[in-house]
Formats: sequence, structure tokens, C-alpha cells
Amino acid sequence: MTDLFQDIRYALRMLGKSPVLTAIVILTLALGIGANTAIFGIIQGLLLRPLPVPNPDQITIFAGHLPGDTIGVTTLSYAHVEDLRKQATDFSDIFAWQIDIGGLSVDQNAHQFVYSTVTGNYFTGLGVKPALGRLFVPSEGEKGGRDPYVVLGYSYWQSTLGGDPNIVGKHALLNGQPVTIIGVTPQDFYGTGFGMNFDGYVPLNLNVPDATKPLWTDRAARGLIVLGRLKPGATLKQARASVNAIAARMSQEYPATDRDAGIEVTEERFSRPEPHVATMIPFISGIFLLLAAMVLVLACTNVANILLVRATMREREMAIRAAMGAGRARLIRQMLTESIVLAILGAAGGLLVARWATWIVSGMLPPMKLPIRLDINFDWSIFAYAMGAATVTGILVGMWPAIRAGRTDVNSVLHGAGRSDTAGVGRHRVRSALVVLQVCGSLVLLIVAGLFVRTLTHAQHAYMGFDPDNVLNVSLDPTQVGYDETRTKSFYHDLKARLRALPGVESVAETTSVPLGTVNGGAMVYVEGRQVDATHTAPVIMTGSVDPDYFTTLRVPVLRGRTFTEQDDEHAPLVAVVNQAMARDLWPGEGAIGKRFSAKGPQGPFMEVVGLAGDGKYTFMGYDHERFFYVPMLQDPNAFRTLQVRSTLPPDTLENEVQAQVRALDANLPIIDIETMRQSLTGPNGTFVFRVGALVAAAIGVLGLILAMVGVYGVVSFAASQRTHEIGIRLALGANGRDILKIVLQQGIVLVGVGVGAGLVLALLLTRTMATLLVGVSPTDAVTFVSATVMLAAIGAWACYAPARRAMKLDPVVALRHE
Repeated sequence: MTDLFQDIRYALRMLGKSPVLTAIVILTLALGIGANTAIFGIIQGLLLRPLPVPNPDQITIFAGHLPGDTIGVTTLSYAHVEDLRKQATDFSDIFAWQIDIGGLSVDQNAHQFVYSTVTGNYFTGLGVKPALGRLFVPSEGEKGGRDPYVVLGYSYWQSTLGGDPNIVGKHALLNGQPVTIIGVTPQDFYGTGFGMNFDGYVPLNLNVPDATKPLWTDRAARGLIVLGRLKPGATLKQARASVNAIAARMSQEYPATDRDAGIEVTEERFSRPEPHVATMIPFISGIFLLLAAMVLVLACTNVANILLVRATMREREMAIRAAMGAGRARLIRQMLTESIVLAILGAAGGLLVARWATWIVSGMLPPMKLPIRLDINFDWSIFAYAMGAATVTGILVGMWPAIRAGRTDVNSVLHGAGRSDTAGVGRHRVRSALVVLQVCGSLVLLIVAGLFVRTLTHAQHAYMGFDPDNVLNVSLDPTQVGYDETRTKSFYHDLKARLRALPGVESVAETTSVPLGTVNGGAMVYVEGRQVDATHTAPVIMTGSVDPDYFTTLRVPVLRGRTFTEQDDEHAPLVAVVNQAMARDLWPGEGAIGKRFSAKGPQGPFMEVVGLAGDGKYTFMGYDHERFFYVPMLQDPNAFRTLQVRSTLPPDTLENEVQAQVRALDANLPIIDIETMRQSLTGPNGTFVFRVGALVAAAIGVLGLILAMVGVYGVVSFAASQRTHEIGIRLALGANGRDILKIVLQQGIVLVGVGVGAGLVLALLLTRTMATLLVGVSPTDAVTFVSATVMLAAIGAWACYAPARRAMKLDPVVALRHE
């Protein structure tokens, strides 16, 4: 231990003698480690951090899967929950929840309330304890009862209700219904929804008290996210086997809704954001971790090059220490200690860089009315990751110089042998190989960054199947203040009339599904006359209710047939407008107009296709050819709606006037959200992911480019300085400046050329795996590849030219005297 402290003190003293070099190394490592730590922190916060409950590894999610499903339905029905509770013996508890939005009025103050409706055993299954009052018990929230209770989320209690210590026992109104607040959840519990921080929790039977309602009995009403807790000692493999057997039995017992349907069991934290799309999120995360790792590799190669040069310059010192009795192991340990100390200092700087980077990413999150939680705060695991990266980096970058130091030929160095090139051919080759690696990695990073930037540009200007310009979205739910169906219908009718009368307003539409925003969800579709069996399964297709003005307001093209009219009401035959993707898949080679299908069951009621709309973007900007069908709002009403106002004026100028019209009709009705359609498109389902991806990729690409440029410049410059004596001789023998320029430049250009060639091959292999992340851009996009190659080659050539030009201006007399 004494020797270790001596090595550390000596390392710090030696680093202090070269402050500029030390600062460059620490900054280089800080950028590399910081990029890795920032990306790991974001991924860890969103995907890997376990739920704050006892034994979180026991919490699993049941993901339902339907044959022919294209949107990844992960939810199940309450009937499935009951079957699983009876038959899945590997679980100590099985519980469920679903999201809802309403209005909560406490002390006559109404606020938006985003909540989970949960089964009674939700909290006991998770093992969550209250911060105040009590939580639900298993006997509450289930079929056959009506429990008018509310549990508040800690953040909502603090921010909206001022942390009132007397909140427990207070009476309130939830969507106009009287309820009692019975407790508050712990501060660190946000619910089980990905990226959400729920305002509160409500028993499942509060909104659906009647045991005859479809939620309780209809197996096709797949609206619940189902979780379970494994029994102590039970394994995930065992649970999967038993649940597969249960799903097979369901398939035989209930062929109309469960034929060939599956249920997958996955550990909760590896199922985010949803089990069937979780494979995409880890893939995206893996891509960015790989890019960050490449930056760290480039940083390590730069530092290794610097340390190799430093080791070369310290050979005489090492030889003297060896001559005085220092063993080879001690010399290697000393050099490794110095590199590890550098790496730890770099990690400290990297943590600051990572903190700054995550702060920027957090600031990019678009403002929303929903309680979104982006938990990327540092914790022990991120600190451990940074320290681990630092230690590995220190060993990697210090190993080769340390080994070289241990192999120092004492006699050769002390007698001044090889003064013209003490580095040796072997070390030149190592440094040259490191430069090739830097150029190769930098080109890959530049190409990936270019693809993400071009994807963002394309996504921002892509045709989405509608016209988002000059449209204002206003989301409301009159049931938040107790409106019944009749009052809700009258309210929307009056509000639309008022909004149409505003100056500049061209049209006003109602919808339950905003493209790339609030989407209504999917429904199992049964085609009339087509048997539901293993050959013809019922697909799940996205849907939304719209009014007759929707297609005109959003400028959705209707290619054949007609749109809806006011006559398509609850008394008229059921009708629908389908998009091209749905028509192609369900009726290939046939005309869709006049065909009939049901969203309720194989026996109907059936709706007739009266129109064919163009394809568009519905749930995510990156998805193409999504199937979708529209139904009339009058035939499928929903209190929660978004009014879309198209005007000749900039839509944001209408916000105050629209809010005034809502208040004029009901001053107590909260506006859930109001934003322009363009603002809506910057959200999580729109361009947000692409903006963050482009920013991170561009930052990583620039870092890689800088590191490669510094690496090329450093190696060419050092090689030129090592050949100073040789250059002096050449000049003395008659060589001109152009000859010297060619000699020095040639080595660097070759290294850049080899690195560019290797980078192109590696980029072609890597980018082919990224096709699903790109929108409107080919993974082998020629513009990106050519632009990145030309940019890197030009900067690499400049990095070679600068030291070469300095060498050609050497004074021969000075050069000949150089040691």
C-alpha cells in the first residue's frame, strides 16, 4: 500500500510538470467518458432503473399478442385477468391498470387529473406503502362493487394541492362524481406507466360499477395492462411455460376472441415502454451506446498516442530508474498508475460533461399537459459506470506505454543509441494503426450523424397524409365537471358554432384521435363473411371517431366514395371510412367500398365502408403503411375530444380567443391541452425522437471528427519532429521544400486514406442495421456517405499539411544540430 501511495504521488508530480499535456489528456477522456456516461444515464433512467418496490425483479408484465396484429397490442381483458389469477400458480399476485384523464375538484378548485384506474390488489401486489393515509386493499376496485375512493400521487399532492397534511378524508369530485381522498403514494413511486408520473389512482370499479358492462365480461375488451409478482423461488422460465399452457387453453375455450392468441411474460423493466415495442427501444439504445463507445475508443487511441510519445520522451528517465534498481514490474506499475490517475481525473470531468449533456436533453422535452417524467438523475450506478469506464480506459491506454517502459534497453538508452529515432519502427506502426482506427471510427460516426440529421430533415418535411399548417388543437373533456352525454353533445355543438364565427376561422372539426398525438387505440376487426380461424384471424387496427368536417379541416384526401354527413347518426346504419393500407390488407385486389366489417365481434353489428382515404402517419412518425379506419362521432361518441381549428391566421394567435369562448360556455371546464398542430408534431410520437437522435448523433460525430483530426495532426507532427535530423541532411544535400513537403505529407495521407477505406466498409455494415430508425433516407444514402467522406478527407489532409508545411520551412543548420 505504501508503494501504491508513492506511485500516486509521483504520478501527480509528473503530471503537474506537463500541465498542458495533462489538460489535453483529461479533456479528451472527459469527452469520451462523458458521452458514454450521458447516454448510459438516459438509458438507465428510462429503461433500466427498477421500480421502487420490494424485490422489483419479481414484477412481470403479461403481454397479450393477437395473430395478424400490426400495432403490438399488449393489453388484456378483465376476463383474462380472472383466468390468470385462477390458473397461473407461479404468481403470488396478478393485478392490472389502465390510464385515464379526467378532472378532480378539491375545495371547489378543478384541475386536470391524469390517473390510473387499478384493481384493488395493485398496491399490495407491488408492495407499495402509503406516504399518507392508506392505499386500496384487494377487496376494492373489483367487479360487483363501487368504491368511490381516490389515492393521490405524491407530486400532484405537493404541486397542485400544496402538500395539504389534512388532505386524507377530504371529499372531492372526480369527473362530477363524489369521491373521498384516502391516501398519498410514496415520493419515489410514479406508477407503472413508462415515462409517466400519475396524478393519482382510482379503483377500477368506480367508473364501471355495473357487473354487466363489457369491461368485466367481454374478452375482446382488451384495455388493461396486466402485471404479476412471481412467488419466491419461481423462475421466469417456469412462469412462461405455465402461461403458455394457459393461453393455449384459452384459445380452445374462446376461439372467437382468443384463437391463436398468445400471452408473453416478461420482466417489467425489460418491457419498457411496452413489451412488443421494447425490442425497438433497446435496439435504439444499443446503437447510441455503440456510437458513444466508439467516441471513447477514439479518445483512448488519442490518449494512447500521447502516452506513447510521452513514454518515448521518458525513456532515459525509465532507464535511469532501472539502472538504480527499479524492477520491470515497478516501472510498468508506475506507468499504469499515471494513466489510471489521468483516467479518473477524466472521469470526474466526464461526469460534469454528462450532467451538462443530460440537462440539455431534458430541456429538449417539449412542454406537455400530461405529467411526463424524464428520470435521468445521477445515482450510484451511473457513478459506478463512469468509474468503471475510467478504470478500463486507464488500463487500456496505459498498458502499451507501460509495457514499452518495462522493456527499455538500459544500455542502449543511456549510451544514446538511436537518437534520431528512439521510438523505433514498432512504435511508429502502433501509432499509425491507432490513427487509422481513429479515422475509421470518425468516418462511421460522421456517416451515422449525417443519416440522423437527414432523417430529421425528412421527417419535418414529410407528407403525413394531412396538412398540419394553420391548425390549432384544443382538447377538452366536459365529464371532468360532471356533464352527461346530452350536455356534452350540446356543449360541443355550441362551442363549434362560436369558434366558426371567429375572424379568420375556415373550419372546425372534432376527433378522438389526433395524428401523431393522442391516439384512440385499436380494435379487433371482423370482416363480414370471413371465418375467424387459424387462417383468417381478426387483426387489430387503429381507429378514431371524427365528425363530418374532419377530412376538410385536416385536408385528408378521400380517394373514393364519400365522407360522413350529419345524417350518419346513432339512428342511421353504421358506416366507416378506411385508409388504403387497411383496404389493401383486408380486401386485396377488391374494391373496399361497400364492404362490411365489425369492431365488436364476429357476429356484428357491421359497418359499411363508404369511403377510401389516403394513407398517413397515425401513431409514430417512423411507421409507414399503418392501417386505420374512421367512424362518425355521432355513432361512436366520446366525451374526450380534440377540436381542430383551421384558420387563415397564424393558429397561435387564436389561442386566447378560443380559451375565452370555452370560458364563456363554462368557466369551470379546464382545457386539457391547446397547441398548434405543428407544436403537436414535435412531441414524442412526432419528431422529438428524431431531434434528440440527430442532436446526440451530431454531437458524437463532431467529437469523433475533432479526436481524429487531433490524432492525425499529432502523429504526423511527431513523426516529422523525429525526422528533423534526416530532413536537415536532405536539405543540405539539395532537396527543396516541395520534396520535404511530399515526404512528410505522404505518411499522413496514406494513414487517412486507409482509415477512410476501412470506415466506409464498417459504415456500410453498421448502417444497414439502422434501417428501422431512418425515415425517408436509405441506410446507404449516397449524399451522406460522400459528404462525410469528403469532409473527413479534407480535414485529415489539413491535419497532415500543417506539420508538413512547418517541416519544409526548417533551417538546415538548425535541423542538423537537432537531437
